[in-house]
Amino acid sequence: MARSKSKHRRVQHKIRLKWKRRKERKAAEKKK
Repeated sequence: MARSKSKHRRVQHKIRLKWKRRKERKAAEKKK
């Protein structure tokens, strides 16, 4: 159970990074 929990947390972190990158890209496009 604990092992799966840690895995789930790692997945959430990856998703958060993906969203961050996407938002940054949109902001960059607006600046251009």
